[in-house]
Amino acid sequence: MRRTISGRTGFRRAAAVLASGLLSLGVVAALGAAPAQAAYDPGHTVMQGSPTTMGQTNGAVWTLEVAGGRIYAGGEFTSTRPSGAARGTDETQIANLAAFDATTGAPIASFAPQLTNTYTGKQGLVRASVVTPDGSTVIVGGEFNRVDGQRADYIARFDAATGRFLGGVGQNGVDGPVSALAVSPDGTTLYVGGRFNRVGNATRRNAGAISLVTGRTTAWAPTVATPTRNEALRVTALGVSSDSQRVFLGGPFQQVNGQARQGFAATNAADGSLAAGFTQSYITGPHGWGTAIEVSGDDVFVGSRDDFLYSDTRTEGVSSIDAATGDRNWYVNCYGDTFGLQVVGQDVYVASHAHDCSRAGGHPELNPRTYLAIHAINKETGALRPYFVQTDGNKQDQRSLLLSRALASDGNQLVMGGGFNSVNSRAQENLTRFLAGSSAPERAAYPTATAGPGYVDLNVRLGFDRDDVDLTYEVFRGWRTDVPLYSVTRESVKWRTESFTWRDTGVTSGQKVYYRVRVSDPAGNQVMSVRTPDITVG
Repeated sequence: MRRTISGRTGFRRAAAVLASGLLSLGVVAALGAAPAQAAYDPGHTVMQGSPTTMGQTNGAVWTLEVAGGRIYAGGEFTSTRPSGAARGTDETQIANLAAFDATTGAPIASFAPQLTNTYTGKQGLVRASVVTPDGSTVIVGGEFNRVDGQRADYIARFDAATGRFLGGVGQNGVDGPVSALAVSPDGTTLYVGGRFNRVGNATRRNAGAISLVTGRTTAWAPTVATPTRNEALRVTALGVSSDSQRVFLGGPFQQVNGQARQGFAATNAADGSLAAGFTQSYITGPHGWGTAIEVSGDDVFVGSRDDFLYSDTRTEGVSSIDAATGDRNWYVNCYGDTFGLQVVGQDVYVASHAHDCSRAGGHPELNPRTYLAIHAINKETGALRPYFVQTDGNKQDQRSLLLSRALASDGNQLVMGGGFNSVNSRAQENLTRFLAGSSAPERAAYPTATAGPGYVDLNVRLGFDRDDVDLTYEVFRGWRTDVPLYSVTRESVKWRTESFTWRDTGVTSGQKVYYRVRVSDPAGNQVMSVRTPDITVG
């Protein structure tokens, strides 16, 4: 086996303790008891955990693509605006499908397609998108049948570089809402999932495919049946193996082609028959279902949710499955619905509202509950990586409580869309992005000092970083910051309020002193604490 199959990763590490020049300075260290260590992979994520400038929308973003020097966002919104602009300021009035400059993040006002649904008389929502393998075309699907007055039955094509509308897909598209799209790596076939009865002129219920060469409906015709509880039967996620031979589908179904397949299935691209080997129960029934599918190399990554089973047997989280054999490489059971996946390098970024990753060595269930909008997993081992992006919503607008729903990347940035009012406690609505690199610690250490006869005891509350857990703390007395009096590396996470103590014996009675603590991450980013008040040694 290439990897260990495990529901719980085992990469526990002790924090390294580094003493610098203690004997020559006459310093004695007194650390508190070592905390329980989390199981984070020591490898750094490709992307920073702190966002950069990005335009916004006034409603939920369901799908994202990065192509042609642009970021395309589809969803349920009526306007976009620049980064930092308050709602109602500098609005573009571009609805449901918008483009942003991939370098600056600014809205592109010249791209303003009018998507409508003549059956409902409303604007057409966008639920799904995909980019052709050559990067030239963005294909979107949703609840529309006209683009700028021209026919495009629930699927439309746009030139990625210019945004020019290229028409519908196939022979009259499909006849109902589209919620999933995927293109074969060879660029010949578009796979469509949703809630419909026809693809082109052929009967296809909820899943079908269109040749991008001839425009005709292909023979791929899997049949999904038996919806999960309180869900409409449909296909909500699609992916294609790297050799274009297998098509993976996810959604709130319990059967495919008359065989039990809980929320996820692998089919043969030729005709939609079930692929051999994929017989494991990857998702727990009867309520669990696949919500996101991402194929990378030899593996297919599947995200899932379960709204009704509250036992430890429910499968909310991410599975890595061998795309050829069906063997499960690993499963990471972070509880909280998963909605989007994006592989960048060795990272699998997970869009979700994860609130309990304790079984995988991550953050535990807290009261009040704490959600992560994005967390990251090592794609080879299944180990959690330090990545802690958080969002917040508004209870008066339920769409803003959806947290993260979609991810996209060009390798240089990670874009997140969903329903939220802030990112990492800073105002930003429904859309944001993260650049490659390492963010500086977000929270500095907080030192307090107590004097005794011939010594000062320093208590230092730990800091916090969005994309690192092992932070180094350097203690300085007075204004000098060239040589620390003491240095220690401690695992630091936001959900634990922890501290270390250190005794400074290199002082004399009657001396007035103060202290500062510098916090550094493994990439060398630094923040300095506030200084303690002056204190007189006893």
